Amino acid sequence: MEHITFQCACCRRIRRRNPRVKNQRYCGDKRCQQARKSKWQREKQQTDPDYRTNKNESQRVWIQKNPGYWKQYRRRHPEYCERNRKMQRIRERNRPKNAACDDHLAKMDVSDLFLNDPTESYFICPAESGLVKSDVLAVKIIPISSG
Repeated sequence: MEHITFQCACCRRIRRRNPRVKNQRYCGDKRCQQARKSKWQREKQQTDPDYRTNKNESQRVWIQKNPGYWKQYRRRHPEYCERNRKMQRIRERNRPKNAACDDHLAKMDVSDLFLNDPTESYFICPAESGLVKSDVLAVKIIPISSG
């Protein structure tokens, strides 16, 4: 009996194809399955407004149920804070002097997710601030039909 193989899109190793998985592109390793799931979630977030809305709502509910989580996390993980400080210094050093606000945000692609959904809030920050989330103003923009 001949075994059909494929190259995993994550680890690039040649693996035996599972006959129950049509068009298999990822092997069964935990790391590769996590990469497959992450890719699916990114694509779903960009293409499905309902999925995006539900995810945002569940995150908002979680934050309300867990107030102060990140403050406690930073207190319990000082190595995380120190690494973040070092990385911020590197980002600031590598940033062009006259960069606009969206040129150096940690999540600079997040605006693409919201621009196609008129029900979301947008964030405005000063172009000269140079820091992530410095003096950010949340606004709701509601498109008005011209006809």
